[in-house]
Amino acid sequence: MNRKMMKRVLSVTLSTAILLAGCSGNSKAGSSDSSAEPDPDKTYDITYTGLWCFSDYEDGSFAEKMIEDALNLNITVEKAETTDTIDLLLASGEMPDCMWTETKTPKWMQEQELIRTIPKSMVEKYCPKILEYYEKNPLIYKMVSSTDNEDEFTCLAGLTFQFVDYYLPGDFYRYDWIENLGIDLGVNVEQVSDRLYVADDGIELSKFIEIMDAFVNKDPDGNGKKDTIGAAAPDWGVGGLGQFYSAYGFSRDINERNGRAEQYYVLDEYKEFLKGFQELYAKNLLDPEIIGNDRTIAWDKVNTGAAGYWLSTTNTLNSWAVDRPPLVLLDRDPDAKLLATPGIRPDGGEVQAYVHPTPAYGKFYVNANVDDEKLAKILEFFNYTIFGAGDKEITAKLFFGEKDIDWKWDEKGETPVKINVLNSGDKGTWSFSQYGQTEEVTKWVGEEELFQAGGKYWSKGDNGTWLKWQHRPYKADLANETQYEQIAQEINGDLEAYVASYRTQAVLGQVNVDDTWDDYLKELDRIGYTRMMDELEAIPSIEDMIAELEK
Repeated sequence: MNRKMMKRVLSVTLSTAILLAGCSGNSKAGSSDSSAEPDPDKTYDITYTGLWCFSDYEDGSFAEKMIEDALNLNITVEKAETTDTIDLLLASGEMPDCMWTETKTPKWMQEQELIRTIPKSMVEKYCPKILEYYEKNPLIYKMVSSTDNEDEFTCLAGLTFQFVDYYLPGDFYRYDWIENLGIDLGVNVEQVSDRLYVADDGIELSKFIEIMDAFVNKDPDGNGKKDTIGAAAPDWGVGGLGQFYSAYGFSRDINERNGRAEQYYVLDEYKEFLKGFQELYAKNLLDPEIIGNDRTIAWDKVNTGAAGYWLSTTNTLNSWAVDRPPLVLLDRDPDAKLLATPGIRPDGGEVQAYVHPTPAYGKFYVNANVDDEKLAKILEFFNYTIFGAGDKEITAKLFFGEKDIDWKWDEKGETPVKINVLNSGDKGTWSFSQYGQTEEVTKWVGEEELFQAGGKYWSKGDNGTWLKWQHRPYKADLANETQYEQIAQEINGDLEAYVASYRTQAVLGQVNVDDTWDDYLKELDRIGYTRMMDELEAIPSIEDMIAELEK
């Protein structure tokens, strides 16, 4: 879709553009008649599932009742959220009228005849604000537009700016340990708050190894004992060690090599990563349990003072992360100081940080049996839950609960201040609004005091200097134009298991990486790796897609 066509999508009158709550339609499924309106005296029944709609979701919650009263709806929340429960829900033939999911592609949902398309004219009428975001981020159009009809969407994408502006990959060190050891980091370090320090560049790999050696073999905490350990990581999921990959000159997800899209785990640089970590593990410079897959183990070692380095994101400086470091560590140990860095880099090289291609978040599908009249109400529901129908107080209630009970406005009347800290899902908070994290909401939930202290390094709003090292994946089949996703779903179980098994064997020193590398690649091909990646050769790179859309 070119930019000229997008302009046509947004060519609405000013009066229509401000109709955030919208009017309605009154025709049958599959049509695009947006002129008719639903009966204003009728209560519409809508079934729904989304994030934080677990089995313990409280029917008739505060948020649910607020939406029902505002829109004249009777909402039934289907208790499903995980991939498994979503699969069971769909397999049972009981797909709700509308739902959010992050795992099912539009192509798959259409092939199963589960969903209907959504006319752009109706989106234009009932929630034009979402189109403004799609216009600013035209890759989203490719993700949600029908390949058969440019005037229809297969689904709607939600928004979050956390994965492009706030969840910056990085790492944390115990800076008080570094000070005790007298280590020169080779980068500029600034104290931005009482106990938070920030590096202006990534730590070089050789320096990182020097630090881990000192953490393990010296006495960084000054207790007279050799009881501290090396690097702790959150998990070993495929792609879960992006900051470590940076140290060897590549990033997680899909990289470009010789003009071809390749997954990180087939790169020569990944081979060097495995050999490097095999050596570090043999020298006891990694947490012995780093090969496990339980991030809570690593968190506990940091929080109890056993480990002084861990992978994380800058967003864990906010209060949502109260169960993990660094907040637990700072609370438990008043002498602990933190150093945040954008990651590890090769000696003489640059940090390679992964960033999502767009702020798109989740996919909102509408059941195939929904007609246009009901679709109109569902789009009103979408607009109310994602944008608060243009009222930021509604949005605040959907995220934080009851005003003056669970939260209040700050002195400027701009930001909610928590009175009663609710878990996500309590009172229906986040259950309907999770995918509506606009820039304003993202600041509400992701820019608390400690985070803001280092904003000039990692916040897009402050033109953060770390952002220059972020890289989108080289390619991604955003519009499901190829068989890539289908093949990936067929082989990913075997593929991920084999990659994980080989990685573990390599790090533990059970295989010689140089001697077994060719056999490793051959087995990936046997599983289907090359067949999967060949599909991406048919589509342009993400940067080329953006250039084409912006013509």
